[in-house]
Amino acid sequence: MPEIIVTQVVGEDIMSIENDENYSSYYKKQDIVKVYPNEFAIRSFLGSYPNHKINKADLIGKNILDLGFGDGRNIPLLADLGLKIHGIEVTQEICDYITERMADNGIVMEARVGRNSTIPYPDAYFDNILACSACYYIDPGQNYSDNLTEIARVMKSGGLFIHSVPMSSTFILENAKDLGNGHMEVTRDPYGVRVGQVLKKFDSVEEIEKELAPWFTDITVGSCRDDYWGSKVHLWLIVCRRK
Repeated sequence: MPEIIVTQVVGEDIMSIENDENYSSYYKKQDIVKVYPNEFAIRSFLGSYPNHKINKADLIGKNILDLGFGDGRNIPLLADLGLKIHGIEVTQEICDYITERMADNGIVMEARVGRNSTIPYPDAYFDNILACSACYYIDPGQNYSDNLTEIARVMKSGGLFIHSVPMSSTFILENAKDLGNGHMEVTRDPYGVRVGQVLKKFDSVEEIEKELAPWFTDITVGSCRDDYWGSKVHLWLIVCRRK
């Protein structure tokens, strides 16, 4: 069996324990055996577009952080690209469960308990970071710039930050409570895990560029506005480089 490295780093757990346990229960109920990558991740790493293309040869052997890896759906893609995979999630239970599922498929990853605003790695550790529907979750007492400051801290200069953030019209923000400065409190969630959590949303490319500018350059922004049979998934798709 491939080596599994699972490390828990104790830090300030300022997010709701109830929400964290909801995530653990949600992923374990799925009885994950095989997962498939998110379309955004596939397009980001394998696609060729007028404003975006990654040289896959530059990825081989590099450290990447899958920030908020969830059910691990993007990890097989990252492994196929030859990346050294690290990930953080909000509970040890999720870390243990997903690393075991990945090992069953011959994939080695390192998983640590962490949060968007407290990433348990040294400065400039990662060559690249992927945050697929993850980096915009805000802990109590924090804001989105705190998340970006922490993400930038653990990245090497020139590294790619590949991530998605929500538009106002996406399904999870329906009837959400506006807390100001783009921070929204979720009041409805069809999956039953995010009620009460705070998310950062963006209404324009200009807002995104302004938020990223202190730490990142070469900012390219795409978008998707899908309607999955009544479930609107409206996201900004962003690739930028650490200054």
